[in-house]
Amino acid sequence: MPERPEPATPFADLVDGFGWRSPAEFIRVYAAVAVRIGEREDVTDRQVRRWRAPYPPCPHPGRQRVLEAMLGVPLEQCGFRVPPHRRNPVTAPVPVLDPIPELRERADPVERRNLLAAAGGAALGIAGIGAAVPAAAFDGLRVGTDTVTDLRSGLASLYGLDDRFGGATVGPLAAAHLSRVQRLIDTGSYPETIGRQLRLISGETAEHVGWLAFDAGDHTRARRYWTQARDTATELRDDSLAVLVLASLSLLELREERPHDGLDHARRAAALAAPWAPPSLMSILATREARALAMLGDSASARTTLASAARLYEKDRGSRPAPDWTLFHGPAELAAAQAELFTAAGHYKAAVTWLRRSLERQEVTYARNEALHRGRLAGALARSGEADEAAHHIEQGEALLTEVSSGRAREGLAVARRELDRIRPTR
Repeated sequence: MPERPEPATPFADLVDGFGWRSPAEFIRVYAAVAVRIGEREDVTDRQVRRWRAPYPPCPHPGRQRVLEAMLGVPLEQCGFRVPPHRRNPVTAPVPVLDPIPELRERADPVERRNLLAAAGGAALGIAGIGAAVPAAAFDGLRVGTDTVTDLRSGLASLYGLDDRFGGATVGPLAAAHLSRVQRLIDTGSYPETIGRQLRLISGETAEHVGWLAFDAGDHTRARRYWTQARDTATELRDDSLAVLVLASLSLLELREERPHDGLDHARRAAALAAPWAPPSLMSILATREARALAMLGDSASARTTLASAARLYEKDRGSRPAPDWTLFHGPAELAAAQAELFTAAGHYKAAVTWLRRSLERQEVTYARNEALHRGRLAGALARSGEADEAAHHIEQGEALLTEVSSGRAREGLAVARRELDRIRPTR
């Protein structure tokens, strides 16, 4: 029997108008957009055919975001029955000059508006809402300084949430904030001065999404977002963002035991920052350089560099404004870095002394950092044969994990418990 022709639907008409007629072609574009906005990229041929059918099922929120980013219209205008609380009042990102190659192949702006008017009108009719929306309704919202201020305030609040609740909890919120910034960049109307600020906030938010992924233990995702942020820094020629990304990448390389790369990133960041950065920022970079040198076995250079980091911090003491992301740095971090130098050299008892100091100086607002430091202290105590105190700090750290979701802290405590089990077998 010949195959029945597919019924015309608003969704199918709009998709076909963009040139994505086969499920395979649609899936290819869907995957590219999903990666861009941080959603799962898997979708099946069967799912695509169900969306193209009359009365399509409403996708779950993640897939809704991807579809709206692809099509540039709310799904209720494509024939989907979207619950009122999930309806987006503004179209999702549909940049004409989008860096996603698959989106460059879609229709030009005039042709696209005709498609939207036709498909959107049909969908509104199906939904019983009324006639077609004029093409002008899809023009971008005006973006001004108030919006930029609001976006910066949102990013600052994410830093505070990260300190208290950890990367795994806050990561999705930051990804949503990044999507909001990107939507405004791609669909908003603004002068070039505002556009530059929006792109800079996008890069800073991408860096923070990467940081949260790193803290959650997802290094692949962290590296992807940090690469995105680095590209933005390069495009804008913004050394401040470039330094932040290099500092983060240095930490990632040290975590993955690639000290040569960690050292290179820290030194490149220091070279960029030297002409303008406050001493506290330079102290952070020197601390990471010292850690890399210690991992490379150059104890003398590591000690000298860490001493310089301490002097830089003392020299600053708040005399000059520093970026928000540097506020974590202080006596607790410097003491922890000193302990790492002793740990790298195998001097665990000396490391314990400095880790105790670090924990004593830890601010109560940094719950995640406290959990991290308790794990490090417990591990050093176990290696020094101090089983009871190690067990105490593991217990305290694990209690913190009921309020902090950090893959780094969880892994550190797990390592400490393994060290404890080695010296004190389970009874």
